[in-house]
Amino acid sequence: MASVATSCVTFIESAHGLMRREQRGIGKRDLQAAKKYGTRTASHIRRPNGDPTAKYQYKNIVYIVNENTGEEVTSYALPIKLDKVPISSELRRLHDRAVGMIREDKSNWKSNTVLVVDTSGSMRSADVWDTRTRLDAVWLSIALDFVAQRLETGSGGHLDVISVVLLGPSGDILFEEEPTSWVFYNRIVRLYEEKSLKPSGHGNYLPSLDTAERLLTRNENASCAMNLTFLSDGAPSDHVSERMDFEMARECIKERVESLSKRFGRRLSFTAIGIGSADQFDTLQCMVDAAEDYGAKAQFMLPSATSSSLGQAFSTVATTLSDTQAEMTDVATLRQLKVRDVLRESRTKARKGLARVSNSDFWVYGPDRVRRSVYREWFEGRQKKWTYEEASLQQSNAEFVAFAKGAFGEGGERFAFRFFELHSDAMTIVGKSLVAKESRFVLEGHERSRQRFVREFCRTQQLARRIAEEFNKKLDAIPNIDNSTPRVCFLDCWEYDLIDKNMGKQSVLVEPRLDETKWTKWNDNAGAVNGIKLTKEGVAEAEDNIRNMDLGLIEEGSEDNSEEEVESLHEGENTTLKFTPSEVAQAFSHFSYWATGRKRLICDIQGVYDESSNTLQLSDPVIHYYNSQREERRQVHGWTDRGRKGVGFFFHTHKEHCNSLCMLTTRGFRKAQREALVRSRHHSQGKQGNRSTIPAMPQSSNTPICPSFVAQTRNIKTDEAPRLV
Repeated sequence: MASVATSCVTFIESAHGLMRREQRGIGKRDLQAAKKYGTRTASHIRRPNGDPTAKYQYKNIVYIVNENTGEEVTSYALPIKLDKVPISSELRRLHDRAVGMIREDKSNWKSNTVLVVDTSGSMRSADVWDTRTRLDAVWLSIALDFVAQRLETGSGGHLDVISVVLLGPSGDILFEEEPTSWVFYNRIVRLYEEKSLKPSGHGNYLPSLDTAERLLTRNENASCAMNLTFLSDGAPSDHVSERMDFEMARECIKERVESLSKRFGRRLSFTAIGIGSADQFDTLQCMVDAAEDYGAKAQFMLPSATSSSLGQAFSTVATTLSDTQAEMTDVATLRQLKVRDVLRESRTKARKGLARVSNSDFWVYGPDRVRRSVYREWFEGRQKKWTYEEASLQQSNAEFVAFAKGAFGEGGERFAFRFFELHSDAMTIVGKSLVAKESRFVLEGHERSRQRFVREFCRTQQLARRIAEEFNKKLDAIPNIDNSTPRVCFLDCWEYDLIDKNMGKQSVLVEPRLDETKWTKWNDNAGAVNGIKLTKEGVAEAEDNIRNMDLGLIEEGSEDNSEEEVESLHEGENTTLKFTPSEVAQAFSHFSYWATGRKRLICDIQGVYDESSNTLQLSDPVIHYYNSQREERRQVHGWTDRGRKGVGFFFHTHKEHCNSLCMLTTRGFRKAQREALVRSRHHSQGKQGNRSTIPAMPQSSNTPICPSFVAQTRNIKTDEAPRLV
């Protein structure tokens, strides 16, 4: 047998065996290898007619054949062995203490997770690689890729609460408000090992959603991040047990998700995970769409039939929850911030055009209850001055304003509401659609704090607007740049003070409303570019480099090579350079760093590319401020100002996106810095009586012009199941 090629090893296929192999992703060659190289033992399993069977085992593949006929019976991958973690007396004490804290004071909670797990009869299916059943794969993934991952990375702890709800006719609670701990991990492992919970019955969505809603709304702590993960392997069965039309059942399911999302918005991360055939998950996708429409972080995931792929889905759930917690954390004090209790409105509804407003959807403020202020700044000598000047409403025939009762948009720091100026009848809209923005978080000091937040936000956007104008002038001055290259513009913004009978004065920032359907985020304030975030390894590498290296020492690399590249761009009179909106956005962020004396960096570049004006119309910028001479100055531009860390994260990823436009627009700044450095060295050497030697700039053939950190090679793990070849 050893001399026969693996592909030539024969076996008798059967319809049942082929079906099982297709379900479990086992190829014909896998069985041929098992028969050729595997260990053969007698099997206790007998065929219905009494024929004995034999078992071949090679690596993690088990192949069972009929001893008498040689016909294939079945095959499967050996399940992953999951060991419990030894629980010391100290670990047990910490767990028990956390249970008490969770029960006694819900304000202690950091996050509240509800995992809804399908336990219907179809979860017995043995079509997932590395586990016996679909349900086994779920317990394995929850244990390893959600609980253990959060504990090992430090992103989860004892005050991160987890509940597990069974998807079925009654929506029973399997685990209720348990701390994220190794004790809880072991309980999930026991479920996996003992298989004490047998899949059975129908997969009813509504009872499980009702239970999940009770668990999520039980804690009113506004600083607690919320996570609902809903896993199913098929369409809902509610229409059968409740004797209702299928579409009616789906609408009820959708309304449950809308209710949660309307209340929690972005504080809620909602993930729907489907196991099995893609054509069974229209309802799951409908649930995700409903959550997203009301501002929740929503995603639908359809992993392949491997435990590692399902594990990757739960790992993503864990990461999303960590991201939600991070954006609710004050980076200066590390305390979790309270999100204001604001209802959200449907984004679909908010996109519909209006000619008149209704009292059911809007608060209306009359002439004696609204005041508009415009930001002005000027220089007296070298000192900048600024003020807010009172102004009339934008439209000459406007007397009232309308402020939506629900937020249609929610970012990391701000809520966005529909806003209009109205005619004297207090209903008819005049002028273009506007958007009002205010703090997402509870502010201490109420009226004064709200106004301070709005004015700080307005000054930040006006600063970005001014730097964008300088960037455009720089583009206009470069002769080779084609007219098709977009320009950059940050929206103008104003302060509106609204006098409310119950809430007093409300200050909101108002700006023109852009088309959200065309909204693009070209980069963010944590190093992501075009929606691609830093990996966990990338974050660790960036933080390591930021901690151990001086930004000023690693910015330039080879100036000579950079200058040669810039010069080559100007060669040829007919050479024209065209740049895409994405390239312009990245170059603007890079330019802002140099244009502000390397003290500020504008990122979170987001908005709409307007083709008619060939302009990036931008809003909600983040400015990171870092001055090595004044390191005590932090969060100069609000909560999203991450200072040195934010600058470092940007350049860590920007080194892959630094383009020719970056070089062209920053050339003058770099030249001035280089000349200043030479003068400084001459001056220093003159004092020492030696002007003969000037240290050379560092040389590197491939160093990009942007600050670039030392790259480290890391092992990349794939989520593909191991296969025999």
